Amino acid sequence: MSVKVFLFLKIIKKMNLNKKIHFVNENICIFVEKYCKMDNKTYNDFTLSKVKELFLKDDIINLGDDFILARQNNNIDVQLLKYPCRINGFIAAYCKKGRFRCKVNLTEYEIHDGMLVLNIPDNIIQMTPASDGLVEMTILAVSPQFMTTWRSDLNKIFTDAINVLKNPILEMQAEEVELASDYFALVDKIVSSDTPYKMESIGYLLTSIFYLLGGFVMKRLSDGSMPAQSNTRHKRMFDSFLELVEKYHTTQRTVGFYADKLCITPKYLSKIIKDVSGMSAPDIIDKHVILEAQHLLRHTDLTVKEIADKLDFANQSFFHKYFKSHTGMTPVEYRQK
Repeated sequence: MSVKVFLFLKIIKKMNLNKKIHFVNENICIFVEKYCKMDNKTYNDFTLSKVKELFLKDDIINLGDDFILARQNNNIDVQLLKYPCRINGFIAAYCKKGRFRCKVNLTEYEIHDGMLVLNIPDNIIQMTPASDGLVEMTILAVSPQFMTTWRSDLNKIFTDAINVLKNPILEMQAEEVELASDYFALVDKIVSSDTPYKMESIGYLLTSIFYLLGGFVMKRLSDGSMPAQSNTRHKRMFDSFLELVEKYHTTQRTVGFYADKLCITPKYLSKIIKDVSGMSAPDIIDKHVILEAQHLLRHTDLTVKEIADKLDFANQSFFHKYFKSHTGMTPVEYRQK
């Protein structure tokens, strides 16, 4: 390899570009594309602002980068989803017409008319279009920050969403499609209007929508139409763990505490949580703590120090580091956002 090409590749790597790059020399193009993908991670993280690039401007309505409602009747640009990625948002995508393949957490599904694809922020997804590429979809996407702002009981929504990790695809019944369509139509009207309290109206309505979609999942789990976890004892243990986390997450953040409550070893508990949900026990605990902290920062007048005390952190500095490591911003920055 020439020195110029080598230096160019180093520059590209340092820039960490995720865009498709065109070169005159096809061989160099292929080499650079492969080189750019070489990273410690096997997937890319995207925000909802990136998701908007999938659609034509006239096909979406949005409130900044926190809420998107899109109806796509044309060929969707799937380049963003061509390789495995993780989208930081809660997404419900209903396939009205067409067919495509979708991988969720390495499991492949064939999506066709009448199917609903559910995504939560921890999922790793990849999309492959059908040969004709024609897909008609309605997509609702909401950022975790937006959901936290209009918190009803996000810990319960999160707990129910664990089921989506194993069951991300639903084949919708006619009455469910009609009910969900009514919700989406109302959201569309509110966003397109000039009514006061638009953000508040949308926020609480979206909470209701996600409860509705969660209900669709739970209904199938209860009637057996959707496969439950294969190891029922592990599933019961997992459910007990979640109940304990909901009860004690404001004061207890170690796996050892919850393992003691369940009379098993921390190592065995960690294995059960990973087998059932695909997530680690510390990740689940941390998510509950961060949701609680975000709620207290956004909806109370407590100082950061008082919140740190309430969540049983040793001091304000430790809470500051913990919060920033999980959200990318300090508690003060989040409160002022």
